[in-house]
Amino acid sequence: MRILFLSLAVPFPCTNGQRIRNGSIVKALAEEGHEVSLIAFAEPEDLGLKGLCLETCRTVTFVPVPAGGHSSQSYGRRLRALGSLRPYGAVRFDSPVFADAIRERLALDRFDVILCDDVYAFSNIPSPGPPVVLNKHDITHIILGRFLRYERNPIKRLYGWLEYWKIRRWESLVCSRVPAVLACSENDRQLLKALAPGTHIAVAPNVIDTDAYTPRRGEDSRTVLYVGAMDWYPNRDAVDLFVSKMMPLLRRQGLGVRFVVAGRAPSEAFRKKFHNCPDVEFTGTVPDMAAEIAKAAVCVVPLRIGSGTRLKILEAAAMGKAIVSTRVGAEGLEFEDMKEILLADDPQSFAHAVATLLASGSLRRAMGRAARRRVEACYSMPVLRASLRAGLAPFVTKVPVAARRPVHRIPECEVRP
Repeated sequence: MRILFLSLAVPFPCTNGQRIRNGSIVKALAEEGHEVSLIAFAEPEDLGLKGLCLETCRTVTFVPVPAGGHSSQSYGRRLRALGSLRPYGAVRFDSPVFADAIRERLALDRFDVILCDDVYAFSNIPSPGPPVVLNKHDITHIILGRFLRYERNPIKRLYGWLEYWKIRRWESLVCSRVPAVLACSENDRQLLKALAPGTHIAVAPNVIDTDAYTPRRGEDSRTVLYVGAMDWYPNRDAVDLFVSKMMPLLRRQGLGVRFVVAGRAPSEAFRKKFHNCPDVEFTGTVPDMAAEIAKAAVCVVPLRIGSGTRLKILEAAAMGKAIVSTRVGAEGLEFEDMKEILLADDPQSFAHAVATLLASGSLRRAMGRAARRRVEACYSMPVLRASLRAGLAPFVTKVPVAARRPVHRIPECEVRP
């Protein structure tokens, strides 16, 4: 099958949640024998990744991210989006260049299906064309709804509720207009089915490369780790919550805990909030996240805001680490509480769970082994390949290969101005 994959970001290397999901899907499709052509929005620093993408994709086209496209600080675009029924995210990824790239690729090659990266790239797809399958990372309006539970600024709340309504409507509209959606969990599948009852919703789970993420030595028995990009508000909220509510409880127990936050773009202003906390450390971008996870005794996921499934849990589990998470953090994952993960929602219970694991190396190792087995059984590449095989089965072409339109056989790469 020939698949045109439209991605909101370059999928390789797999260094964050979005890239891990998209990169895993591209690899799984290629391993299943499908030909994948990629059109992706790219930041200037990503232009050197063309060769890496061509290792898996048949053709690659990079399109510059629209001004402010990946920035939450694009106030001009936000103001313009106020007058639209579409949410800000859909408006900010409007791109005539991206739409032209799609049209030109469709004119050159015959595709069986377009795989569209969530709802925000959808507006750029021309009609008529091949059937579109939506790749859903999460349910965005749920993230915003959870954010609004904790936001107290009246202006932000007013704007947030307006965007919540727009996003929910847009997710329902787009999911209803496509024949199929790939959800990342059964929980998300059920929620999406309620939004789009007439659409086929299949599960293509988030997975982790269990060959790259394997248990290794080097644990520091006092290190507690949080993995997450600091330019994503739910991650900052989780760090703030842990440092302000859980760390004081752990300090009182004299455990000598060192809290490490590993992830890109911690702003100077955010770091300064914790300048009086010598036991809190920000690494910024790390070249090898598996090596960073290997140092941790316990991995924590104190998330209050989120949707989808957390790849940070899969990374830690694949590394054989003991994990403490809120129920929101572990949502959608089939990890068994008290055996493969410890779940706690209030600060006292959360801190107690962390302290219990720090005090017992044997308990950490037992939970880590159980978590690793869960990943191998439910969240590894073979599982994703089987899920995609089932989810995309209706779109496998019935036209004999000899009857198909001829295509260019030489791998191509293009960067649009």
